[in-house]
Amino acid sequence: MAANQKALELPVKIQRFNLQQRFQHAGMAISVLMLIITGFPIKYAAQDWAQYAVNLFGGFENMFHVHLAFGVIMILCALYHVIWLAYSFVTSRNKERKPVTYSPTDAFTKISHEYNRGPDIAMMPSYKDVRDAIQHIQYLLGLRPDPPQFDRYTWLEKFEYFAVIWGVIVMGFSGIMLWFPQLFVFWPRWALDVGRVVHTNEAFVAMLALVVGHFFAAHFSPKVFPTSRVWWDGTINREHLKEEHPLEYDRLVQEYKAKGMLVPDGEGHSPFSQSLPLMVVELIIYVAIFILLLWTFIPMLLV
Repeated sequence: MAANQKALELPVKIQRFNLQQRFQHAGMAISVLMLIITGFPIKYAAQDWAQYAVNLFGGFENMFHVHLAFGVIMILCALYHVIWLAYSFVTSRNKERKPVTYSPTDAFTKISHEYNRGPDIAMMPSYKDVRDAIQHIQYLLGLRPDPPQFDRYTWLEKFEYFAVIWGVIVMGFSGIMLWFPQLFVFWPRWALDVGRVVHTNEAFVAMLALVVGHFFAAHFSPKVFPTSRVWWDGTINREHLKEEHPLEYDRLVQEYKAKGMLVPDGEGHSPFSQSLPLMVVELIIYVAIFILLLWTFIPMLLV
């Protein structure tokens, strides 16, 4: 190889999620955020800060109806996801996959078709996830020199996915109990009281997981700040893929090499990664959320 000839590599930008997956993520994200915004002022209506949220919706009754509407949307998004999983699984088993070719000179070549055909069994938990979780914790505590080698999904991503499933089931069922108590007249009163407590406590846990965990990973981690592109256009930066999902990266290199789709190596990053206005906006939003937590929910937990 000539001295000035660059090594062949994966494209700088690789497609990780397809339009269907991004559409479903958007529906769930919007509905959950709106449920948080409208739900806690209902729970803590006697607090002074809740009145600000009530005024935004033109009154308590309007806000309550908005909360119910987005609860329905969340359940519909979950049902759609289940139907999509079943349909994609059946169709992917019943028809032959057609090869998809791309120009090897395209720096933004998308990932191979197999990774975007529908549900990915790589999301299913495995023994490796248990081992990865233990090794990851050891690494974070300084008890291990290197982090575990992750594949397409890390153990944390799988945990988050199934936590959402659990949350939708718990929030959806307990919400229906509170919305239609007449359907549960044969249940003891304490069961409805438990449903009310579970509904609000699960919502609080979900909010903390979203603000502290998911927002950081998708927006404020130094690796993606000010935002990951995966939720926007479905792509992941090659260097991020190599660092976070090295096993998938190695597999894709072999697949691209076999198909003659590797491209000359070159530096590249998300156009968002140098967006100062976006950084400022996201920092303001995150600081506002942090102040809101300090002003509202955390003092109530300490009482």
